[in-house]
Amino acid sequence: MRKELITQMGFKKFLDEFNNLLKIEKPYWVKEKEIAAQFGDRSENAEYISAKEQIRNIDKRLRFLDKIIKNTEAIKTEQLSHEKVNFGSQVTILNLDTNEEKMYIIVGTYETNPNVNMISNKSPLGKTLLNKSKNEEFEFIINNETFVYEILDIKKYNFKVD
Repeated sequence: MRKELITQMGFKKFLDEFNNLLKIEKPYWVKEKEIAAQFGDRSENAEYISAKEQIRNIDKRLRFLDKIIKNTEAIKTEQLSHEKVNFGSQVTILNLDTNEEKMYIIVGTYETNPNVNMISNKSPLGKTLLNKSKNEEFEFIINNETFVYEILDIKKYNFKVD
C-alpha cells in the first residue's frame, strides 16, 4: 500500500495529539471511571457512564490517529523545489474570466482545511496545479463548468512546526 504524503507540521500535530491522548487524557479518564465505579450501581451512575464514554471516544480517536501515523510519509517541504507547483507550495492563481485572485497551499489529504485554503494534493484542483509553472495558463473543469486560470506566483509555504 502506498503511503499518503503529509507535511512534517501535519505529522507532528497528529503525533502530539496521539501522545497527549495516550499519556494524559486516557489515564485521567480511566482514573475517573475507577473513582466513579466506587459509587455503586453502574447502570445509573452518570459519572461512570460519562467516563466510560470518554474512554471509548479516546480509543476511537487513537485508532484513527494510529492509522494516519502508520500510513503517512512526512515530507520536508523546505527541501523540495518550488520552481513548479509541488507538495508544500503556496500558489496564487488568477481566474482569467473574473480577474479574481486566489491563493492555495498544497498539503496532504489528512491536512486539508478549506478555511485557510489548504487543499489536498489529491483533490481535483490540487492534482491540476501540481507541476504547473509560473505564468502558465490552464483549464480546470468541475461540474461541467470550465474555468481558465493563470499561475501568478509559486513559493515554498513556511509551515510552523511547534
